[in-house]
Amino acid sequence: MDYTKQIQEIAAKLFAEDKIDAFVGYRMTGFDKNQVPAIITGADDVSKLVFNDKSVFNLSNYLKHEHTRNKRVGLVVKGCDSRSLNLLLTESQVKREKLYVVGIACDGVVDDEGKKMQNCVECMFPDAVVADEMVGNHGRSGSETLIQTGSETLIQTGSETPIYKINADVLDLGSKDLVQRREYFEEVFENCIRCNACRHSCPLCYCAKCCIDQETSTLYNGANTTSSAFHALMTWSLHLAGRCVDCRNCEKACPSHLPLHLLHKQNEQVIYENFQEHLAGVHEGDRGAFYKYSMKDPDDFIM
Repeated sequence: MDYTKQIQEIAAKLFAEDKIDAFVGYRMTGFDKNQVPAIITGADDVSKLVFNDKSVFNLSNYLKHEHTRNKRVGLVVKGCDSRSLNLLLTESQVKREKLYVVGIACDGVVDDEGKKMQNCVECMFPDAVVADEMVGNHGRSGSETLIQTGSETLIQTGSETPIYKINADVLDLGSKDLVQRREYFEEVFENCIRCNACRHSCPLCYCAKCCIDQETSTLYNGANTTSSAFHALMTWSLHLAGRCVDCRNCEKACPSHLPLHLLHKQNEQVIYENFQEHLAGVHEGDRGAFYKYSMKDPDDFIM
């Protein structure tokens, strides 16, 4: 999967036609094979853009910052990235008319060892679900190349209906007894340094002031202790319940390499099984699971 040439051509055309003020993509770090997000503001820098299986970060996170607000922005999104973009649009955090979305038919990205990331292996919607232009081999088969234009929602299609896969780590953790699970998470929370990198890297954490900030905590003690980390991470995870798209920006940003996906994927599974197979951001205008009500919702929690 290498769409560098296509991305460069699209960005150059958008700047030449004066359709965008900035383009959010990826560039090489300059000292290894990894990539970092890049915001370019002119055609002269288009050659810096790259896209391949090392383009791991969710770029929709950069739409919530001042350097892109109120500007016309070109944006590259993979399947999971586009789902978070859908939620940002639904929650009125960005304006669709200000965006030119370049969707990727994604084959999955890899880690530093060249192994496909777990969230890519389990991904149900690898292709962008919202885009103005699609690039790449549509679907997992790689049998056709799709270049599609138009401001419309694109849903992953193929010969088979996507099947929800329960996260392997959640399954493994569920096989342990309560004492083992508690010991495991105590170790996880003990290694949290309360840096908030997870929250800042999450596209769907856009509050100007957060109740779990260490320095301005309004609900919990901001001390760097296991109990305060527990409360902070659990609160953060519940705020993302029904909204997390499993892009794992949080884990990539975490300096302690905490398995944060365990919190989110457990929530996702419970919601999927109990709320009409809800998955965040798949459909345009579809809000989080807790924003909607249905007579089919379970009521077994009522005493």
